[in-house]
Amino acid sequence: MARALPVQVGLVAGESVASFIGCLAAANGLRAADILEYVGGARREIDPQKVEVRLGAVGLQELSVLSGRSPEQLQRALPTTRRQAAGAVRTVAWPVGGGVVQQCEMCCRGRRGGVPAWLVSLQGFDVCTRHARWLGHAGSRSQLSLAELPEVVRAQERRRRFEQRVGPYAQALLADAFQVAVYWWSCGQMAAAGRWARREERLGLTRRRLWAVPIVVYPELVTVAEAMAVRERQRCYGRAFDGQTTRWHTGRWTQWVGERLELSQELAAGGERALNLWLMAHRNSIPVVARLAGTAPPPGYRAQQMQALAPHRRPVEGRWEEVSCLPWRLGAPMTSVTWQGEGFPA
Repeated sequence: MARALPVQVGLVAGESVASFIGCLAAANGLRAADILEYVGGARREIDPQKVEVRLGAVGLQELSVLSGRSPEQLQRALPTTRRQAAGAVRTVAWPVGGGVVQQCEMCCRGRRGGVPAWLVSLQGFDVCTRHARWLGHAGSRSQLSLAELPEVVRAQERRRRFEQRVGPYAQALLADAFQVAVYWWSCGQMAAAGRWARREERLGLTRRRLWAVPIVVYPELVTVAEAMAVRERQRCYGRAFDGQTTRWHTGRWTQWVGERLELSQELAAGGERALNLWLMAHRNSIPVVARLAGTAPPPGYRAQQMQALAPHRRPVEGRWEEVSCLPWRLGAPMTSVTWQGEGFPA
């Protein structure tokens, strides 16, 4: 019967399975292929920057034995083990520019011999709130200090609470909010009242860079996603943003978003267009008669996780620009974006 390997390595929250296997193997003078074969995969070397190892129930149990950790401990730390693969253990390629980011350099000091872990990140970036560092895919700028951008660190903390509160549907709302922010950034509308330029300056940028957009717009992105969730909770029960059943008052919602962003004038001057496009994609489909006959939302519904709503009926994991219902892409011209219909959602 197999036993735990003599040298154990600590678990790192968010680490990929391929990274954990590689660290465990190196600590015991083995190759990653040795452990991969033992847990049921093909005997091959793996690069955690390029591939992930998908484990089934048996593979997870075998890795549990070798690592001296319970399956539950592994699932809490290694996010891709929470959705177990069917059948044999297999390796899958990460998308180009996404999948994993290197662990914060300051976090890994004194741990695992200073060898960094690779953290699962479908968006291609993460934030270390402990050391205020941006983790990304920008070559020499793959890790940046956020000491002068504390609002970005706070946004990451808000995002984590938002994801826990909303549940899986949070990824669709974050994706849509990111696309709204991309629209604003690309068109030069709003420009976040100069705050985006100030963030770029604090990052040492002399001109706008695509790789820096997620950092620059991150606080506003999270705020917009939170506002979208408020409206979607009401839409779920056939109600408007202000609790009415006969009218949606979308203008009141966009006005409220502007107030939360402290960008009311910029929204009124044209920045609301991206929000209106989102509202049209998320229009109410419940007839007025059904709304009037419906029951009021149950007590405490704002604290419950949300169900997915059209057009995101089935939440899908992936890069935000691929998950979003809004069609434009960062780096592409916005002149081709057109209205998907006339007027506002009824």
